[in-house]
Amino acid sequence: MVFFAVLTLLLLIPGLSEARLSSEDAKAVWSRVAKATELTDLPFTVKQETIPNAWVANGSSVTVTTGLLELLDTQAELYGVLSHEAGHAKLNHYENTVKRGVGLSVAAALFGKLFGGGIAETAAGVGANLAYAGWSREQEVEADDYSVHLAHKMGENPVGLYSALLKLSKSGKRGEPSGFNSHPPDERRLLHLRNEILSLNPKAKFPDGSEKGAVQQPQSHSVGEPENTTAQKGGYDIDAAIERMKKEEAAKAKAEEQNS
Repeated sequence: MVFFAVLTLLLLIPGLSEARLSSEDAKAVWSRVAKATELTDLPFTVKQETIPNAWVANGSSVTVTTGLLELLDTQAELYGVLSHEAGHAKLNHYENTVKRGVGLSVAAALFGKLFGGGIAETAAGVGANLAYAGWSREQEVEADDYSVHLAHKMGENPVGLYSALLKLSKSGKRGEPSGFNSHPPDERRLLHLRNEILSLNPKAKFPDGSEKGAVQQPQSHSVGEPENTTAQKGGYDIDAAIERMKKEEAAKAKAEEQNS
């Protein structure tokens, strides 16, 4: 009798009755993402680690930590994260990062001949560690766009990625600068992501209520097609992405000035 009373009390405590995502949930969600992206050959692993993170290694395997499963609450959030990682693989980010690293190493050799070893060693170090240090900010934006467009196309909830990034930001848990945890979701990234989701679904609701008074970006692209991008076609205009983010910042600043 006492046991059941205690059990009932525990179930009534907020948060304790909510089941966290399990390893089986993660495998099931990845199965959906892999099928949608034709990445079924990529090995998928759940790693016992407290830091919330997920990453695609060398474009050939996907890993998610138990820390991330503990942080997230819904399969929609996990779908957003894993499709973000799938985007890195589909858009050849690893190969592009390696090429940039090789380019810096070649430049280091030239600098060494022209100006001596100090600058050369610095450049070589950057080149050697570039892939490990995480994706560029532009690559993260590209993977974000890929994720929300894939979720929308497959009938999943694209707000899941936004919610996951928001939770990661609020958690303050940071690990090595690699994988999903490499670039913290700053306000500009979240603004871009929110507007991208609203361009697909103007009625989307966000966990922080940020759809109210949102700065909408121009609907110059066709429905379902990323503005100035070809993310679903395997390419991405980085310069256009940067320009769009600048416009978003300017629009936000103007809106804040008008509201003040």
